[in-house]
Amino acid sequence: MSGSMMSFAQNGGNAYLMNPQLYVQYQAQSVYTTQQIYGFERGAWGRYYANQIVNLDKIINDYSNNPTAEMQVQGSAENMIGVAKIFKSIIYKRITDTYGDAPYSEAAKIGQDIRTPKYDTQETIYKGIIKDLQEGRNMLNAAKTAPQGDILYQGNIGNWKRLANSVLMQAALQLSKKYPGATGFAAQTFKEALANSGGVIETTAQEAYWSFSSASLVANPLNSFRAADYYLSREFTESLKGAANTFNRTSNHTPDTRLSVFSTGGMTGTGLAYGYTVDNLSAAGLDNTANAAQMSTKFKGADAPMALFTAGYTYLNRAEAALLGWTSESPAAMLTLGITRSYETLDARYGSAIKADAVAYAAARVADMAANPAKVIAEEKWVALFNQGFDAWSEWRRTNFPTLVPAKNAINGGKIPTRIPYPLEEANYNTTNYNEAVTRLSPAEDKNTSKFWWEL
Repeated sequence: MSGSMMSFAQNGGNAYLMNPQLYVQYQAQSVYTTQQIYGFERGAWGRYYANQIVNLDKIINDYSNNPTAEMQVQGSAENMIGVAKIFKSIIYKRITDTYGDAPYSEAAKIGQDIRTPKYDTQETIYKGIIKDLQEGRNMLNAAKTAPQGDILYQGNIGNWKRLANSVLMQAALQLSKKYPGATGFAAQTFKEALANSGGVIETTAQEAYWSFSSASLVANPLNSFRAADYYLSREFTESLKGAANTFNRTSNHTPDTRLSVFSTGGMTGTGLAYGYTVDNLSAAGLDNTANAAQMSTKFKGADAPMALFTAGYTYLNRAEAALLGWTSESPAAMLTLGITRSYETLDARYGSAIKADAVAYAAARVADMAANPAKVIAEEKWVALFNQGFDAWSEWRRTNFPTLVPAKNAINGGKIPTRIPYPLEEANYNTTNYNEAVTRLSPAEDKNTSKFWWEL
């Protein structure tokens, strides 16, 4: 269990970590700009399957078949299986949100020797994820032996239930366009999770965060990226400043002091203009790399913690669900709590002292909701999800907010990527199933501009 979790936490490199941060314009590249101008790059999912899902499936299989007394000491069957199902669902959600259809029902089957697994449809995968989240949550029992390999919550069963319900709500909203309406499958899934007795993530103490220790050779994966290659994007910094210029991609007009925590430049530093090659950046008169703001070491330091799921994001999901008419909660009240918790998290996790600023900022954003409440909620998700590129990318693809502009020097037809192409080994060695999956993309091409089921 611990191996699977730490492997996921330390996923590094472009396809596993950095590309989505660039696609949603948290960061901008200098020197090497292939990813921010949307060059064609094959993805990678071997770590998900071989290092993570295989381990979790082994836990589920072994504890489902007369676990020994020695195994029970490591955790009761109910809790080991429950946690494994919940965490496996989180991994599969990332896979399908990145690629679309993917191996699922035939993937990582220990002892079955399935070398060319079929690609299940994204709809099938999502329904499987939701089922496993509910089943895993319902199995958990705080009165039984806690899982010993749990490096995320250290065996806190109550927090695992809250995480499962919060991810269920996130997954339900991701399906809001496929199952619209207050009585549809998505809304019912959301409401069931929100009403569940296990609760949802509401406080900083309940949040899911990864801890790292470079002294133990378990470092934050962002720390391995060369500092000179990445800067905060000017679009992101100006949006949080509430600047009245073309770099502000949001409706915000109020200084957001979360920027002082995110950025090496505090509230005054300017990020690097996004989406240019080096030569074109200079020609446009926008090359400020000598003093451009970067992501703070609070986030990219070797020992810096990294969020998996936060209270602020959960409240913002509740704000959107309320706006959709799925619940009777107040969108404005939930937005306020989402912003407030986001500020509180930065104080609690990163040693800042900004939470007192949340009240005035939240009030200003509630006022901004008068023009377009869905836009404001989505924009606030973008900020609250800083450094959680995959989740922010999924939100942007679904809502189209904030109003991001494609890279100036894009080489893929001028479109922000909507997926990452399948790994090369799939095209070479699982060709029949790969080709069938590609036919279900729109257009039916394995490109970073094709769309899959929940995007259509």
